[in-house]
Amino acid sequence: METALLTKRGLIRPAMAILSCFMTTWSTMTFAQTIQPGAPYPVGMKQLEYVDATQGNRHLALTLFYPAVVNSSTVPQRMIFFTNLHLYKNADVASDNVKRPLVMFSHGHGSNGLYYAWFAEFLASRGYIVAMLYHYRANTYDATIMYTRSKLWQRPIDISKDITFLLNDKLWGPHIDPNRIGVAGHSQGGFTSLWIGGAMVNPEKYLAYQRVWKNNQLVPESLRKDLPLDAMPALKVYDSRVKAVFAMAPGDLQGFGMDEEGVAQLKVPAYIIVGARDTQAPPKENAEFAAKYAPHTQLDVMPGLVDHEIFANECDQEGRDTWPEACIDAPGIDRTKLHEYIGNAALKFFDTNLNVPRGPLN
Repeated sequence: METALLTKRGLIRPAMAILSCFMTTWSTMTFAQTIQPGAPYPVGMKQLEYVDATQGNRHLALTLFYPAVVNSSTVPQRMIFFTNLHLYKNADVASDNVKRPLVMFSHGHGSNGLYYAWFAEFLASRGYIVAMLYHYRANTYDATIMYTRSKLWQRPIDISKDITFLLNDKLWGPHIDPNRIGVAGHSQGGFTSLWIGGAMVNPEKYLAYQRVWKNNQLVPESLRKDLPLDAMPALKVYDSRVKAVFAMAPGDLQGFGMDEEGVAQLKVPAYIIVGARDTQAPPKENAEFAAKYAPHTQLDVMPGLVDHEIFANECDQEGRDTWPEACIDAPGIDRTKLHEYIGNAALKFFDTNLNVPRGPLN
């Protein structure tokens, strides 16, 4: 049963991401409609890549969302299948001598950060810089069982590497306040956010999890033979630069080896939010379990028929027709309104715990 559940962890089907990131251009006639009410900044987005030479020259990638400067000639972009996004690819960053808070975002299993562009836009339009990751070989474009199942510890470690990269970057470093860094994530990414915030896995239970895949006869032997049985790298993933975590439908905590004692090691404030109907990361075994044992944690269970995919972007009609299981919510569930609720909850949480002043211009 554990194996069956683990195969469900994550978000939208991989094929969707391959198509979702092809960008098309809106008419400049829509310019006046692209800044959300109550959000002072238009939002730019820029993809970044760098090489991590410490672990075999791995290419790490992320997309930054940031307060931008645009004018009437700046052409907005859209993502096919998604709607209600207001983004400007490669727009100039707002240069106002403000050191901005940084939020790192960890996506679900086999997913990528752009599925959650709405969340990045919500925070960036209100003064944050948000880094949406493509977890190494655990994203829609490049995924292997080694990283999606066995080397889960690579996720928080790479968030730390990405933080260091951004702080040292000549362009982006000057815009980031190194003392105001938070992490958010969904599903396996929600688990990751708790992990990097200090919660720990039990080494024996993590090894048991690894053995599930090492011994899974449904996985080709050629793939299984190289899977490690080593819990040591999973025990040293906490990053003291992270001051707060916002975990969306975290899972599969106990399946990955995070027990009561491990959750209790969480070192930073956490906000855990989940839909009451979530069938992929059931609240009782995950979000509620974490909130029960983790200190300084607020639990928010959205009532009714709110399911796992509520945290993903809104879909247009083409997206709803193509991927109904990811795009269509239960009757009576309004994803637009829930995104507003989730975004405001995240904004208030990070503002409070990262000591972000909320003036008229930010």
